[in-house]
Order: sequence, then C-alpha cells, then structure tokens
Amino acid sequence: MKKRTLTLPVLIAVALSLQGFDLQAANPVPATLPRPDVNPVDAKKPVKVYIMAGQSNMVGFGTPSGARCAYNGIYLTADPDASFGPFAIFLGGNYKIAHLGIFVSADPGAAKGASAAIYKGAFDAARNYDKEQPVKTEAVALGISKGVLPSADAETCVAKAFIEVPESGNYTCSPGYGDSAFNVMELDGKEVYRRNIGEAAVRQKVTLEAGKRYPVTITYFKGGSTALWMSQEDLVGRGDLESLTQRDKLFPWLIDDEGKWTVRSDVYYYDARISFKGSPLSPASNGKFIGPELGFGCVMGTFHDEPVLLIKTAMGNRALNFDFRPPSSGKTEREGADQWEGLEYRLMVEGVHKTLDGIATNLPGYAGQGYEIAGFVWWQGHKDKGDPKEEYEKHLVNLINDLRKEFNVPKMPAAIATVGFGGYDIEAGPWKGIWDAQMAVGDPQQHPEYAGTVASVDTRGFWRAVDESPSGEDYHYNKNAETYMLTGDALGRAMVQMLGGKAEPLPYGNRPKPAVTAQPAAEVPQDLDEAAKAAAAKTSQKALEPIITDGMLKSFTADSKNRAALLSAVNGDKPARTSQFLRDSLDALNNFYIAAGVQDYEWHAFGPELNNAEWDCFSFDPPEALDKAKEPRYRKVTYPAGMENWFAPDFDAGKAGWKKGLPPFGNKVGKLAPLGACTQGQCLCGLTPRTLWEKEVLLIRGTFEIPAFKEGYRYRFVVGGSNHVMAGEGYALYVNGKLLAESKTGVPNRAGGQPRGAHVYSDLLGEFKGGKVTMAATSFLQFNRRGAEGQPMGHLTVWIEEQKLPPVE
Repeated sequence: MKKRTLTLPVLIAVALSLQGFDLQAANPVPATLPRPDVNPVDAKKPVKVYIMAGQSNMVGFGTPSGARCAYNGIYLTADPDASFGPFAIFLGGNYKIAHLGIFVSADPGAAKGASAAIYKGAFDAARNYDKEQPVKTEAVALGISKGVLPSADAETCVAKAFIEVPESGNYTCSPGYGDSAFNVMELDGKEVYRRNIGEAAVRQKVTLEAGKRYPVTITYFKGGSTALWMSQEDLVGRGDLESLTQRDKLFPWLIDDEGKWTVRSDVYYYDARISFKGSPLSPASNGKFIGPELGFGCVMGTFHDEPVLLIKTAMGNRALNFDFRPPSSGKTEREGADQWEGLEYRLMVEGVHKTLDGIATNLPGYAGQGYEIAGFVWWQGHKDKGDPKEEYEKHLVNLINDLRKEFNVPKMPAAIATVGFGGYDIEAGPWKGIWDAQMAVGDPQQHPEYAGTVASVDTRGFWRAVDESPSGEDYHYNKNAETYMLTGDALGRAMVQMLGGKAEPLPYGNRPKPAVTAQPAAEVPQDLDEAAKAAAAKTSQKALEPIITDGMLKSFTADSKNRAALLSAVNGDKPARTSQFLRDSLDALNNFYIAAGVQDYEWHAFGPELNNAEWDCFSFDPPEALDKAKEPRYRKVTYPAGMENWFAPDFDAGKAGWKKGLPPFGNKVGKLAPLGACTQGQCLCGLTPRTLWEKEVLLIRGTFEIPAFKEGYRYRFVVGGSNHVMAGEGYALYVNGKLLAESKTGVPNRAGGQPRGAHVYSDLLGEFKGGKVTMAATSFLQFNRRGAEGQPMGHLTVWIEEQKLPPVE
C-alpha cells in the first residue's frame, strides 16, 4: 500500500501497517464528513475505544451558541495617523479601528486619495454639478482628519473616490467633521448620508462586499476637514458553533435540514473524570461547552463500522511534570508531593478501567461483543509553561509508553495535539519548549521508535483571535468553537492514517504561517485610568477625534441604559444603592473626551487643602470586642460617654479631650509609616502619616470654610489611603451632622484601584452654599491577614473634589 502524506498541520511519518494491531479500515474519511448514521453500525464487532486526556482544553471550552461581538463598535478610517486594532475606552467600552481603503479609481493599482472638483458659488441643490465645468480639479487626501478641503468661501467642493471595506457587512458613512459634516454623500449611486445646514445627519445603511470598490461622491455644503469614516453596523458574535455551522456554513455534518444538532448513535461519549456520565455524541454531550471530542468522534464514527466509545479523563490546571507525571518519570523531591504527584495519571487510569469494567452499564446497546483500545489522544501543556523541551518531552514519552504498558497495547496509536496559544506567536513565548516537545514525538527522525504510531498535530493554525471569538480567555483559545472542532478533527484524521485508513484533509480552517509574524500584543497597563490617556497620547488625536466624538461617544450616550445613568448623575439624583467606589457613567463619558484630547472634565481638588488642614481626632477601643482574625471590622459600636453626637456641628471636641492632628492619620504595626506606594491620585497610601491612629476606631472632624458649589459642576468626598485589594475598612462620612455616606466593608478582592468615598447628591447640596461646613469621618483599623490575626494597619485622608459636567447631548 502506498504511503500517504497528511496535508493537515500534522507531522507524521506514518507506516500503514502496525505490528500487532488490527488495521482493518472500514471507510475512507472524506474532506466533508457525511451526516451521522449514513453507515450502519455493526454491533457484533468489538467496540473501538479511544482514551482522551489532558487539562482544561481537553475538558472543553468551545462555545456552542450565544457569542457576542467582542467590540462595542467597529470603525473604519483611511487616516494613516490612526492607531489600528483594538481601542479601549476605560469604563466606556472596547472598540476596534479598522482600515478603510479610499482610492482615486477602481483599478487594482490605483493610488490612495480622491479627486476634488471646485465649483464657483455656494452650494445650490438645484444645480447639477456633473454637467458643469469646475473652476479647478485637484487631488485631495480624503479620509485624513487633519486635511482641509481646497474650496474657499462662495465655492462648492465635490469629492469623488472609490472605497473598499475589509469585511463584508452593513455600514453607515460619516463624511466630514465640524463644518464639512454638512454635505450629501452618494455611494454606488445611492444617497447614504445627508446633513443639511442646521439639521441633524441622516444616514442610510448600505451592504458592502469585502474587496470590492464602490464609487462615492461627496458634495460639501461647507468647507473644512477631509475626514471620512465608517461604522460597521452588524456587530454579530463570532466563533460559537451555531454561527460557524449556520452562518459560516462550516462543519455541515453537525446540523440537520432543520438546523438542529445532529446526534451520532455510532459514537458514545463518556466522561470518566468529572461528571461520570455519558451520551451519544453531539454538540450537547459535553454540557455547556464543546471539546475536541466532537471533531474527533465525528471522524472516527465515519471511519469505523464498529461502535466507538470515547472515554475522556481530563481536568483543568494540571501539569504533565507533576499531576499527570507517569510512573516511569520517577518521583520529584517536592516536599509533601507524595499525595498529589502523579494523582491525575492514576485517576486517568482508574477512570478508564472503571468505565471498561462497567461497559455493559456505561455503554447503551453493548451486547457483550468485547472492546479494543484503539488509540490515545492527548491535548495539554498550559500548566507546564516555561518547561524546556527536554523536560516535557521526557515525560510525554514516558506517558505514552506507560499507558501502552498499562492497557497492554504495545503499539497503541497516540495522537498529540500541540499547544497553540497565540497561534504562530507561540514561538516567542513561554510555551515554545512544550510545543517543540509535542512536535518531536511525532517526528520519526527524532523518535524513530514511534514511526507510524505517534502523530503530532500542530494547532497553531487553528488559533483564532479575540475579534473572531466569544471570549478573551487566551488560555482557553478564546472559547472559540472552531479551534476545538479543528483540533479534534485533525486528531481524528491523524488517528485514521495511523490505523491504515485514508483521510482527506479538511479544506478549511488551518491558517498558514504569515510571512511576518505579528508582534505580541502590548501588556495591559495596570493603571486603567491612565490607559485611556495613554491610548490618546499614542495615536494622533486629530486622526481619531471624529470617530471618538461623533461615533463612539454618541453611541455610548444614545444607549438607553447609559443615558439613564448619565442623566441621573448630571441631575445629582441619589441612587437607591450607593457604592463606596466613586467611578460612574460620567467618568466613563469623560474618558471618551480624554481620548479625543479634551481635558476639561477631569476631577480636581476643591476648596481648602484638607490634606494639610488640622483636624480634631480621637481613637478608642470599643466595648463591642471582635476577634481580630475576623473581618469586616466596621460595625456599630458604643462611643465613649459624651461622644454620642461626635459628628454634630455643636459638639465640643476640645472639652471632650480630643487631640488635634494633621492627615494622613495612620498606623502600620504601631508606627507612622506608609502602607503602600501611592503618593498621587486618589489613594495616597504611600504618604507617611503625620498623626498616629492609636486604637481601633478613629474619629476625625473639623469645621472649614468651603466655597459655594457651582452650577454645571458636581462634587465628591474622597476617602484616601485604602484603594487597593483587601485594603482599608468601612467608613462613615458626615456633613453638618448629616450622614453623607457609609460603607460597611473595605476593598474586596478584584475591586482594587478604584477611588473610594461619596458623591454629594442633590439631597445635601444645600449644605454647601458657601461658608462654614462641619465635616466628620470614622473608620476602623485592619487586623485580619489571610484569615488570621495580624498587626494593626490603617491610613485615612479625606478631601473634596470638583468636576465640570461633561456634555451628555
């Protein structure tokens, strides 16, 4: 029999005769698989058993349905100064800036830009400019925001060009910016945009094909910017199995004529590690996700006439060098490793044996015909990040050999899927050694002993970016169902060839390595407040300003949920549930303005410099003792006699024995020492306290001359010193004896980096008409450290900030 070379991403030296193994191939596997049950199952033949093992991606995280677009908006521009790709507005959404092609003609080699004809006289709708002779004609950089139309006053400019979009879909057009936005635009003879002077713009959606050039004509009513951008309107989810099969027409064998999932009666899937349940193979077999078992099982069901049993023994966050460590790799010297080292290997073996020992119960329709362990499938590697090739390769070789020995199948075929995080960029990442090792075992030059019995499937070409996926979890391949289907399908076709069968390659899905590998994405900045500013600084604000202000910002404010929150914040309405964290919808709106280069709506300190003002202060240990290993510490306590109304304007702190002190008030293990490194912004935990916070409960108060709050602005009290995860305790703030805000907890896990405090809502604005205001605050020291009693920690500063209200319309 002639040797067949697999053209999928599979490195194989496959001999089509395996010593000691049944090689009878039932059916050739075509490129496009038939729907299930075309070929009847021979229930008299032994069941073909495949063991599938690995970590979370073998468990399966491919999304069956319900994927949403990764972006709140996709905008196209031809401006070379723009920063293309993902564009995040902190708190405001995730957007994408894509390329718009603008050319002087439809010819493939046409230059970029447009031609502009200038006609004498102001715009007149009654004139037919196509039949008039222009005063002059010249090239114009259409689509460039900083460009200027060549027309002068009392002249009309008509620009013509051809546009090309990178992706088929529905679009709206936005020609011009500022004065030049007053114009009419036709695309392929159809009016798609009109904004008459003094009126709002009217846009019509238009359906465009990728790669096709369409003629456009823009007749300007006023001069100004040559900006032109577009918005993609059909922001559909991508990468879930439903859209792949029904919209993209991939994997047609997974759906029937009515669009419902097909079910294979010839392949049974059994989970021997997590659920200990089974079902006939379908996209619903694995619960709320799919794994590689779906693609693999469909191939093997097509190939075999016999019933097929897939036994999966996989668990997330497991390493080959420890959890799956095979017996032949020996033991490590890790302290306390005996109980856990190799446990996943033992559970895998145990799960397979138990499933097969109970096959009469676990496999419906089993008639005692026996079974044959036909192959092993492995997909793992994330947890072994950073291991060198030699280390992982040693354990993988031992795994294959030990399993062959355990199940008494000396030549058991093994199909190994590589790690593929980031696609071809994996070559520069911490999984390079893992990938090299996984490819090596299927290479007959490196492992001649495995020739024809071990195949390596390169999954790098199956990687799909966030744009094409339901999620941004790169460690789960962005939960892209196509990646999981392609991986399983390729493993199946590799297995078929090792079993002596014929398998045509799938005609789609495996993307080739690009000529120039893309650079790894920049690391996300830790300070997300600064991220929006950094994004604006790195790009030309002039290039993206029209898109941000007329596109992203207007879309954000037009959203009904956002709009309700924005108007409520502008009006100073107190929400039903207030938060200790200060960021809200108006802060999100401000970030759009910042990204567009407008700095007018940032928060600034207001009134007297309270960080350097003298406060009355007192601390005490309450009679309501609480175990110092417990949290939160903030609670209702009994104040010392005579201090019940310590926050009231008429309370005399001097007579009550209070001290005077300068902020910050703090305690770090009984000393005046900073708790962290923040010396600016809304935390300041890096400032050295000037007044010791001696006992558990701290009370501070002061009467200060506060200027009147202004119309068109809003105000907030900031509680500094405890913005970080698990930092600080609850607090209460008072204004003229009235409770402004209360938080009963500190900063919980995953909530750090946010300013804390309270907005001044309309119910208390009357306290700030200009003049004396009594302000008071209380908080508690922390003692808890990871569930155990620790040393006292605390840091407190309070001040007022002001923000000019950003326009919502």
